[in-house]
Amino acid sequence: MTPKCLMSLALACTLGAAQAVQITEEYSYDGEVSQNEACRRAEERAKSKAIASVLGEVVSSEEQMLCRSSTGKTDDTCEFNQMSWSIIEGDIRGVKLVKRSEAERRGDKAWACVLTLDVDVVVPTRKPDPKFQVGTEIYFLVPHARKPTREREKVLRKAFHSGDELIFEVKSTEPAHLALFGWLPNEDNKVYRIDSPIRPNCPQGLVAASDKGKTAESYCMTANWSDAYKDSKKTYDEWLILVATKTPQKWLDVYDQEQFKAILREIPLDQRRVVRRPYQLMK
Repeated sequence: MTPKCLMSLALACTLGAAQAVQITEEYSYDGEVSQNEACRRAEERAKSKAIASVLGEVVSSEEQMLCRSSTGKTDDTCEFNQMSWSIIEGDIRGVKLVKRSEAERRGDKAWACVLTLDVDVVVPTRKPDPKFQVGTEIYFLVPHARKPTREREKVLRKAFHSGDELIFEVKSTEPAHLALFGWLPNEDNKVYRIDSPIRPNCPQGLVAASDKGKTAESYCMTANWSDAYKDSKKTYDEWLILVATKTPQKWLDVYDQEQFKAILREIPLDQRRVVRRPYQLMK
C-alpha cells in the first residue's frame, strides 16, 4: 500500500525529499565590491552550484557567453544575475553555515569571501516532459523604408541599440499557453509582463484551437534604453523570459524577482517550460 501524507506532512510530500549537499564557494572583491556583497554573491554561487549538482546544469552556454567581454574577462554583475536565475528550476529547503572566511588574500589589493554551506536541495517529484519542447530566437529587423515588417530581413543577434526593432519568435512541439516577460536587473530587478504589440505588419504565429494554446507566436518589440542607466557604462545585460504552460495561467503585470521565481516553482515541471534568453543593450 502506498503511504499517504498526514495533514501536517502534506507540504513536505508535495515538495518531495531534500538532498543535503555541502558546497564551498568564494567570491573575490576589491574596491568596487564590498565584503558584505562578496559574501552574498558567494552564498548565491554556492546555492546555484548545489542545485546544479542535484538537478543538473541550469545555466546555459549562451548566458555564460553573454557574461564575457571581448577581452575574455567575466562581467561580475552579469555572472551574479545568471546565478540568481539558476535557482528557478530548484528549490532550497534550508541552508546551514559551516564555515565563513571573509578576507582571504587573493592578491595585493584583492580578497575573497569563502563560505562552506550545507544546502538542502528539494528533489522534485515530477520530471520535465521530454515531448514538450520550446524553442526561441531573437531577430534584428534590418531597416527598410519601403518594406513592411513581415518582408524585412531578419538577422540573428544578441546585442541591440536603443530604437532597434526586433522579433522574438517562439515555436513549441505541443500547443502551449505562452507568457513573455522582461527582466532588467540593472534597473529595479523586477520582472515585467510583455504583451505583443498589435501591429499590422507583425508576422503572427500559427494559432491552434483556442482551448489548446498556441504552437507558435511572434512578439514584435523595440529596444529601449532605461532611464535608470545613468552611469558611464555603455552596455547592459537584459533578459527575455518565456513561460510556456500546458494549462492557462493568470499573471500579474509586474513581479519582484523572488516572487516570480516562487510562482514558477508552483507550476509542476512536467507542465511548464521556461526559456531564458539573454541579450545586451548598447548605447
